[in-house]
Amino acid sequence: MKTTTGTKDGTRSVRVSHQGKTILHHTIRLLPALLATALSALGGDNTAPSVAAKKPELGDLTVSNLLSAGWDEAWTRRSRADDTPDMALLRAQTNFLTDVFRLDYAYQRNFRANEVRGTDAFTGTLEYAFNRRFELGLVGYYNWLDSRAGSDLAGATAGAFVRLQLVDTAVSSLATTLRVALPNHDIGGKTTVTSLTLTGWRNLSPLGLNRVGLYYHVQEETVAGPTKSGAVRNDLNYAVSLAKTWTGADSFFGNASTFVEAYGKTNLDGKDRGQTIVTITPGVRATFAHRHIVMAGVDFPIANPRPYERIIRLTYIYNF
Repeated sequence: MKTTTGTKDGTRSVRVSHQGKTILHHTIRLLPALLATALSALGGDNTAPSVAAKKPELGDLTVSNLLSAGWDEAWTRRSRADDTPDMALLRAQTNFLTDVFRLDYAYQRNFRANEVRGTDAFTGTLEYAFNRRFELGLVGYYNWLDSRAGSDLAGATAGAFVRLQLVDTAVSSLATTLRVALPNHDIGGKTTVTSLTLTGWRNLSPLGLNRVGLYYHVQEETVAGPTKSGAVRNDLNYAVSLAKTWTGADSFFGNASTFVEAYGKTNLDGKDRGQTIVTITPGVRATFAHRHIVMAGVDFPIANPRPYERIIRLTYIYNF
């Protein structure tokens, strides 16, 4: 028997009766072992068991078994051991399902002729996979515009997406994503953006490129709502990335990787139809304690027109 009383800070104090002392005694004896396990995980101890090593072997998902496989299987990430990992990057969109919270920060520095000196953009994304085929994502956006003259502008909006896994094998992955982003009225936005994306990954180790992955996406964006005359309503953007992983998953800097991403965006209509912007983004990435991922990179425009000087990108991902 036990009684419980509340305290001002919301915690609870428990008075354990004579019958509960045995349970308390065993719990205290287990505390050193639990503490050692937690410290080992946080420190990236190489002797700690790999999260991936505990996962069962997964069957291949392909387009041919799209309707018959994966829908009744609980989601789990495919283990790739010391082979090439498939990772989320900065510009090429994610090609696999996952359970994560992701926070992206980007600072865009503009040229002096631009009336906006710079833009800070925060994007928070919560992704949840219902099975090995289908995922739902909720997105929050916050933008702050640093004006050279007049008042600064800031505001938030939201969006959502669904992702369908088309292919998931040991050497390749392919997915498609349908996304909707609502207008940010606080900074003058009046349009809703809908996009459809095909994303992919390929393990290049069989070609002799040890722990190197190829990433790509093609995305069509459509703008709905009131716009200025001659504004772009449809565009096509695309990315190709190469990532090299240098460390193992169980090292302190787990799957430490360097990557470079080429990104392009082409207007499909409007007065600037056919205009294309091309950027290149070098970056770094690492995982801590199997769950915490950090990334950083910088976008540099490499072809005219150059819409900005550069964009600094920082990303944090928590796998839950």
